[in-house]
Amino acid sequence: MKIKLIKFSQRGIVLLTAVILLFILTLIGIASMNSTALTEKMTQNLRDSSTAFEAAESGLGDAEMLIQTMTTIPTPVATCSAAPCLVWQYNALGTFYQQPDSWWQANARPFSATIANVALQPYYIIEQFNYIPTQLSPDAESKGQGYYYYRITARGTGATDNAHAVVQTIYATQFN
Repeated sequence: MKIKLIKFSQRGIVLLTAVILLFILTLIGIASMNSTALTEKMTQNLRDSSTAFEAAESGLGDAEMLIQTMTTIPTPVATCSAAPCLVWQYNALGTFYQQPDSWWQANARPFSATIANVALQPYYIIEQFNYIPTQLSPDAESKGQGYYYYRITARGTGATDNAHAVVQTIYATQFN
């Protein structure tokens, strides 16, 4: 009995198919790495902006505590000869929300403690916003019996200097 060997001619189709599949898998891998890197950057930016917001909130709380501990009515100023001034007149500073770090350091009050993992400690500005007497009599107004409203603006910085948050509140108190 004669065995006949059948010869197949191979032309590299398996090799070509494997190279194409490897190329496709490489493209998928690179795309997923880019997606992961982008997600990591977005997460880092979100963490940085959240840190800046929390630092600014801490500044608001610090300013509210300062006002709460005052026993006498502070006199608001329009210009400050020795910064940081305690209370500013309303709108005496103009638009200060977008001022650089150096402006805040020169004109605002610093946070009373130290916050870890921030590029710059928070700063805040207190402006006397309004006064409303509790009674509509000249006597009550002359004695300062009423509610004093203060606008507090605080600025916080995140872990890097790229994230800043400015928050604002109105705080009401009585001094009598």
